[in-house]
Amino acid sequence: MSWGEVHLFRGRVFVTRGRFTTGVAVEDDSCAGLGDAILRLYALASDSYRDERASWRAFCGNVVGVPDREYRPEKTARVYLSGGTWHAAVDPFGPEVAIPAVPDADVPHELGTMVRGLLDATEPDWPTIREVSVKTSATGRLIVMPVVRMFLVGPARTAEPETASLLAAVRAALPESEREPGESPNYAEALAAAGVDRHLLNGGATVYLEELSTGSIRLTGTGSALKQPATERTWVGPADDLTAVCDEVVRMIADLPVEHLPPGTPVGTSFGIKMTWLAVRGSTVEQVATAIGLTGGREASWDEGVQAACDDQVFVSPPAGGWIFVVNAVRGFDGSSVASLSARLGTEVQYFGNHRVSDYAEWALAVDGRLVRHVCCGEPSEWCDVTGTPTPVEIELGFAALKPDELAPDQYDVMRVAAAWSIDPNALCVIESIPRPGLLGHLT
Repeated sequence: MSWGEVHLFRGRVFVTRGRFTTGVAVEDDSCAGLGDAILRLYALASDSYRDERASWRAFCGNVVGVPDREYRPEKTARVYLSGGTWHAAVDPFGPEVAIPAVPDADVPHELGTMVRGLLDATEPDWPTIREVSVKTSATGRLIVMPVVRMFLVGPARTAEPETASLLAAVRAALPESEREPGESPNYAEALAAAGVDRHLLNGGATVYLEELSTGSIRLTGTGSALKQPATERTWVGPADDLTAVCDEVVRMIADLPVEHLPPGTPVGTSFGIKMTWLAVRGSTVEQVATAIGLTGGREASWDEGVQAACDDQVFVSPPAGGWIFVVNAVRGFDGSSVASLSARLGTEVQYFGNHRVSDYAEWALAVDGRLVRHVCCGEPSEWCDVTGTPTPVEIELGFAALKPDELAPDQYDVMRVAAAWSIDPNALCVIESIPRPGLLGHLT
């Protein structure tokens, strides 16, 4: 099924044939004029815009009068024909409206009335024209980077946390955010080229500086608490006074919580989504590796070990926060095997796993060889195996009141349980680790 779109952009109305193809300006301000434009464009043969990228650029440049990167409508309605009836919606997954059965002569007016009413009732979402990110680092300096299509790219610049220094970096970065994707070095490359250790940004605050199509600048600042967003701040001001904007960025950053560790502090490496892992209280790396049957073990750092664990190897980490993690422990560790491992090591052992595609979510807790709690849910969604009494965090999540076939935990629930029982592995990059390597190998 094909569709068209009606856009409100800087006070003017445009109709496009689908997304990123071609379009026309609606010069007739009447509802019938809008309906006529939709019908005319909807009837276009696809041959007229076969080269979609060139057609879109021509539409933006020749019809709208702006480069394609600047065409960011503040309102959009999707319009399509189905079963002989015209439908329109603002949200692709939300409610739709349809015009009633009317004579053909009345269709343009009714269609335009329906779409115009939908746009009038929609709150504008003022698009971002240019964007820059300002991050804090453990050294006390700020890292300024352009943002292109929601991705942080290079070059990376350092600035002091004072207005004049930050202003120079922001002025240089704003035009760089207008580049096409792929024209700038990626995040990791840019930090390396600037001599910035990315670990120094862990646990920091971030302020996004967005230049909007309204001619204003919006600041959105977020602090960090155990690697989770905390204490958000927002501010809107005129785009023609960047000095005042940078003044506010400096004030905002000073007000946001950070959890930087001193430079040089050994820390873990974050992981968790679409992964499995064990958390073992106390013990040693060698004891855990022996107990799980790790073979071919060799020394590896946190970064190398976690990366390799994403490629089917198993990493036994150095102790961090009093816990050793076995990353990529595979699903063979069910409730009984977690209890057996706890008995062999004589300590508390936890197991976690998640994968949103298969609706898989699991957590298990064993102490001194006794299985205390085990929840394992997966596809099909109505299947769930539960052992033991709900723990406080599960009660808080609302799982205690549900029957096993009513449970539907997701990956974020797994992380919340891990944070309450031991450590959310996403937060390991801000938790001090014992300065020694872990062991990397395979499980037989």
